[in-house]
Amino acid sequence: MRLRDFVGEEEERGEVLRVESEVSPIYQAPLILKRNDGGPIVVFEKVKGSELKAVGNVLASRKRLLDSLEVKTFEEAYSVITEAMEKPLKPTIAGRFEEFYKRWNRGVDDLPVFKYYEGDAGRYITSSIVIAELEGICNASVHRLLVLNKSRAAIRIVPRHLHVLYKRAQERNTHLPVAVVIGCHPSVMLAAASSPPFGVNEIWVANSIAKGRVKVAETPHYGIQVPVDAEIVLEGRIRTDELVDEGPFADITGTYDAIRKQPVLEVEAIYVNEDPLFQAVLPASVEHRLLMGFPKEAELWSSLRRVLPGLRAIRLTEGGCGWLHAVIAIDKVTEGDGKTAIMAAFGSHPSLKHVVVVDSDVNVDDPRDVEWAIATRLQADKGLVIVKSARGSSLDPSADPETLLTCKVGLDATKPLKRAKRFERARIPEMKAG
Repeated sequence: MRLRDFVGEEEERGEVLRVESEVSPIYQAPLILKRNDGGPIVVFEKVKGSELKAVGNVLASRKRLLDSLEVKTFEEAYSVITEAMEKPLKPTIAGRFEEFYKRWNRGVDDLPVFKYYEGDAGRYITSSIVIAELEGICNASVHRLLVLNKSRAAIRIVPRHLHVLYKRAQERNTHLPVAVVIGCHPSVMLAAASSPPFGVNEIWVANSIAKGRVKVAETPHYGIQVPVDAEIVLEGRIRTDELVDEGPFADITGTYDAIRKQPVLEVEAIYVNEDPLFQAVLPASVEHRLLMGFPKEAELWSSLRRVLPGLRAIRLTEGGCGWLHAVIAIDKVTEGDGKTAIMAAFGSHPSLKHVVVVDSDVNVDDPRDVEWAIATRLQADKGLVIVKSARGSSLDPSADPETLLTCKVGLDATKPLKRAKRFERARIPEMKAG
């Protein structure tokens, strides 16, 4: 279940590009990832200033995401993720931590950490899964880290589960012990990007996704359980008495996130697996959007199926940054189904800004086909839904920066049931050869 094993499997499929020449972590390596966005996994054999190799674009396609989950269809993938969140599986302790990792006597700034975009505040670790444990509650989630020096990084903490543990530690006048794992099998990354209820350990979710193949060991100092197959582990604590500037950072929309005061991660030790691969996730890439958006897409599928028996497909679109826009395909049963889909989607995913509902004869992965449905099947006075002053996403630069209020738009671009024949698509029949 190591990341390098997955890379090896994909290399056998012809899905890996190896860069043999030395590259700079400042812009050069990110530019290579950008030029191959949506394409092969890229392995950097030599990164200037570090002795470790780096890898990026691991999940830069939906096909590879399906490969990582060992399924053939998106519906199967949705079921794997949602069932894992509902039925997490406690992993087995495989042995002592030292059996799997050795101490790496270098600093955080000796890792091959990239500076991605010209406006970024510095070099960012973007694949870091932060595992925190406090009073019997364990949380694992993905957080970006701005490298400050050999032993410190600024950590971006949004007001979700890790933030709850951080505030509880702060109330007790103590720092929050954490382990940060870098370079995990994609199934672990997807679990860490999912949103089970507070108190559910995402590593257990990963183990359920992996059918019990995730094994763990306890870190030497704080005894935090981490996967034994991660490439790199940092052990330390998030200070609750210090804030520093974090940002700007080019986020999922391809625009710069604001500068904020954020906590400091104090790294006390670094450990590496055998021949480790440092993982880089290019911000605003296909991989970034799939890692963040696909677990939410699975949740949307699960939620909408309960109210729409005719649900056929759902996508958080690439043009919508894998987060802000959705296209939903249905087989209508009643005339209200399009609007039901719109409102259910907004309720299930508050960050959604635009939702387009189409018939199942429209390809949700083809923006031209979706636009065709809007052009030929939408009448705005009947199919347009506008929700003013609704809570939006902090990732949307057009939302109110203080309140995050936004205007949401839904488009019911489905054909009327009573006049369906008028909207039938012209087709050329297949002819037998000869």
